[in-house]
This record gives sequence, structure tokens and C-alpha cells, in this order.
Amino acid sequence: MQTIDRTDARNLDRDLKPTAIKEVVIIGAGPYGLSTAAHLQNAGVEPYVIGQPMSFWKNNMPGGMLLRSKSEASNINAPQKRLSIEGYEKVMGRKVPDPVPIEDFIAYGEWFRKQVVPDLDTRQVLNVSQDGSIFTLILEDGEKIRTKAVVLTLGIGLFWHRPEQFANIPRELAPHSSDLKDFAQFKGKKVAVVGKGQSALEYAALLHEKGAEVQIITRAPALTFRPFAWRKHLFRQLTPGPLKGFSYRVFPPTDLGDIRTARKMAHPELFRQQPPEVQEKLLKDCAKPVGAYWLPSRVEKVRVRTSVSVTGAVVDGSGVKIELSDGSTDRLDVVILATGYRIDISKYHMLDASLIKRIQKTSDGYPVLEMSLETSVKGLYMAGVVAEKTLGPTLRFVTGTSNSGPRLAAAIKGIGRSRS
Repeated sequence: MQTIDRTDARNLDRDLKPTAIKEVVIIGAGPYGLSTAAHLQNAGVEPYVIGQPMSFWKNNMPGGMLLRSKSEASNINAPQKRLSIEGYEKVMGRKVPDPVPIEDFIAYGEWFRKQVVPDLDTRQVLNVSQDGSIFTLILEDGEKIRTKAVVLTLGIGLFWHRPEQFANIPRELAPHSSDLKDFAQFKGKKVAVVGKGQSALEYAALLHEKGAEVQIITRAPALTFRPFAWRKHLFRQLTPGPLKGFSYRVFPPTDLGDIRTARKMAHPELFRQQPPEVQEKLLKDCAKPVGAYWLPSRVEKVRVRTSVSVTGAVVDGSGVKIELSDGSTDRLDVVILATGYRIDISKYHMLDASLIKRIQKTSDGYPVLEMSLETSVKGLYMAGVVAEKTLGPTLRFVTGTSNSGPRLAAAIKGIGRSRS
């Protein structure tokens, strides 16, 4: 008589059981996925969340890194105020430093996840398709999940930009900045960092502090740093406790913009009221390659080569030989490409080809979204940096969870009502 082992029995049981259709599945368990889950739960909708918790922050950012945004702009937004960084500090019995170390932010995110999504499904989603009004997800073990709505909160990691000059250079010799986590391996190595933004400058500082012989290469005539926002800092000191609401109305807690632009950046309705050219300028201002106010002293001993760009690169033994626009050459052990990200939702390879074709996109790769963050495919939503052209520049940062979560919850709760 043929026997069936326990694994086969479970699979058979799963295959024979009719699977209930879920209200909503969130794909992604970083700040945007977790915030969306908290808002949906508060609205009476129980989401099913799939993803590796805080994975990009854990696997693609180096130890010792500090968040550029201040602590008040680094909360994963939730209706439950106890889930703020301040609430986390009370539970842990200690203050989180400001600026926030990456290790503390990851720990906060993990704590938040345990409060909101204790039963997180960490399997990989291989395919998302739609038949009629129902989406079907195929997971790595072959299980299928059916749902009325899908929210993609996949972060920025898929959109790394690699300059064409390095197309033929192996990733281990010319990694993107998001490929690296441990800089101790570069001690005594000759390293160039290409770029002048926060990642380029902080990575150069960390490399220098780990004993690498590092240089920064940038097309810009000089490095640029954000000054310390002393006016806002003083204003916060003068408006504590019950005055905090007033303080946040004057200077929104986004750590973006100045007294003239901060509210336009912080509030999606104000952002959308601006002419297209003003919206574009606000987005560009927030994405400018500048370093945090606390970085200058950490890179003052790092060599900086300005007004030059890399025009060519070839493998040279165990390293890389680069040619620069000023005619000079250099031989390096590693070139780190802190060259940013370019949005292109066609890189969402989990989406079925037939589904991707139905998503309306802008000429530069962004999805066209409603204010609810719904795509042109009914029931499919996207949050995070891909939504910055819809709700404004906060969506590029953690602080944007305060704008995405409430809108997603309101829209998806409405779907449940209309279909019930």
C-alpha cells in the first residue's frame, strides 16, 4: 500500500481545500508595507502581508550608517501613536540617537512589524496575475493566493542605476552602493566612489574610517552639504508638548524643504495644486545630491576629484583601470557606483506580462496613479518612491508613510464595502 509522507499530505490538503479570497495582500515588509498594514487594520481590514522584514535596510545598507532624515521624519506612520519612535523608546527604556543609526532604525522596524504583522509570510512572490476582478499570486513553493486587491510596497532597491561605462565590469569590481554592507573588507584597498550625494559622501567617510585609501569622483565643481536647520531646531525647542501640533503645522516633520517650500512638499493636496513645472522642481530639490550637515568633518581628509567624470573603464588584473574626462587615468581595486536610482516599473518582474501592459506609465517609467495610489488596473496599488509624482516628494522617504497609509486604507476599505 502506497504511503504519503507528512509534507505531501499537507500539500494535498492545501490543494484540495478551496482557498478563501483575501481582501488585500501587501507585497513588501519595509516601512511602507508595515505602515499600510497598520492603517488597514485600524480601518477594520485585515491585510495579508508577504515579504522579508526590513530587507533592503538590513541587506543593502552598511553598518555604521546614519539616516539623513531627523528622528521626527523617520517614524513609520501608524494611527496607533504607540508605534512611533517615541513609543519604541518608551518600551525599550532608552533614547534613539538623532541622527538615527541604521541599526536602531532596523530594530525599530522589526519591533513595529512584530506589533502589526506577527504572522508575516516571508515567502517570495513569483507571479501576480489578474482574472476578472481577482488577483492570483504564485509563491515560491507553488501555493496560490487569491485576493481582491494588491498593494506593492517594494522600495527603491530594484531601480539602481549603473552607468554604461561600467557595463562590462564585474559587479565585485564595480558594485552599486546598494550592493555593499560591510566596509571592513576594503581596509588597505584603493577605492573610488563615483557620485556626490548622501550615499557617496557617507560611504566615502565610512571607507576612510575603515582604513581604505578612498577618493570621491564627481562631475560637480564642489561637494554640497545641507546646513543644520537651526531655525527649525530653535522653533521646536520653543514649541514643545501641547504646542507640538502648531509647531508641525509651521514646519512639517518631514525634514524636507524650507519655510517657503516645506508645506508644499509635505501635503499632497498642496503639491498637486502647483503647476507641473513647480511640482517637478520640488521633486528635484528633494532628490538633489547633497550630504547631511554632519558629514563635512568626516570627509575632510578624503581626496575629492571635482569637475571630472569617468569616460571609460576596463578590468586590469584584479582591479579596474578608469579613464577620466580630464585625460587622466587611475588604477583602483574597487569603484563604488553611488549613482542613484531610476524608476522603471517594468522591473517589477513578479507582475505578469499581461498585467504590466495594462498599467499606464509616464514617459520616464513611473506609474500613473490616482490620489488613492491605485494604478490604471483596478485593485492594484503602488506606494513608496514610485508614487512621488502623485503625492509629492515625501514618498521618496520614510516620512511619506504618513501620506500613503491613510489613503490606501480609505480606498481599500471602500472596495470591501462596494463588493460586500
